[in-house]
Amino acid sequence: MSENYDNKIVEDLWSKSDCSASDKNFYCYPAIRSRSCKLIFGESDASSKDWCEYWTVEKYLKNIIPLKKCLSICCGFGEVERTLARLGVAEEIVGIDIAPGAIEQARERATIEGLHNISYRLADINSQNLPVEEFEIIWANGALHHIRDLDKVVGMLASALKPGGILVSNEYIGPDYQQLSVRQQEIVNAVKHLLPSELRNKVVGGEKLAAVSSGSKLKAWLSRLVNAYKLRDDIVYEKLWEMPSLEYFKTTDPSECVKSSMIVSTLKNYYVDVDVRYFNGSILFYALDRAFYDNFNAEISSHRRLLESLFALEEYFVDAGELQNDNAHIICRKG
Repeated sequence: MSENYDNKIVEDLWSKSDCSASDKNFYCYPAIRSRSCKLIFGESDASSKDWCEYWTVEKYLKNIIPLKKCLSICCGFGEVERTLARLGVAEEIVGIDIAPGAIEQARERATIEGLHNISYRLADINSQNLPVEEFEIIWANGALHHIRDLDKVVGMLASALKPGGILVSNEYIGPDYQQLSVRQQEIVNAVKHLLPSELRNKVVGGEKLAAVSSGSKLKAWLSRLVNAYKLRDDIVYEKLWEMPSLEYFKTTDPSECVKSSMIVSTLKNYYVDVDVRYFNGSILFYALDRAFYDNFNAEISSHRRLLESLFALEEYFVDAGELQNDNAHIICRKG
């Protein structure tokens, strides 16, 4: 898979896409983040939007903060840095991102909140040179899976930390460009069939296909048509989920999951202590779509029991070795 791409695509996309604006996704949805919180921290209270930063501070940083200087890479619209400032993590916080629109908004929002110890800088971390032993802590929230030159950048981040410094990373660590194995695709589709109609879109992938070629769209449409209307007694169940193609990622965001599968192993090459806390997602990250996030109701017992069953099913396949963990919260300490 090519590592060369036009940064303009990435800059434009992330100048407009604010990940903190909605909780309707695998990482932020309340019913799912409670489970993630328990898997990562052994705590069930994820009621606050800043649950991950809060528990990271409580479990790892409480006795050493405030630190002097914190760097946050791929900071986007600045939600994480504002949270870190409110939690008193560091006297000075520096956020960097490749997207000019995001940096502009991050600066404005920090000013509105009166958080004057945060500064933001426009920078591509792939080509950035960081000062050696400048920071006590570096925050990489959903950042490393966007890094094209992963080995170079991880090494640079390690050099930029002072001895004993900490790197915090919360990441998608699944297959590069989310190109799943046939078995994983099969299980994701099977799980979508377990969802009641109000909790699933008929076919996930339609809006994603808009970004690829007309030939690819026609092929996918014909495939769904044949699959849905096959006149045989041994019909294979209709395909309810389509894995986004490599072409889709290269067209919409070539930085997305560019070297995600190598994150943990690369970190272990540069840090003496790497604490990896997995929070799965190898099925539900893909199988749950907007219909689920719009219509799931924890007050409905059938919805609640179904989600608990799906959590257990995902854990079964991971424990059995059929699927890998696709998400992890990682704390690295420099020697």
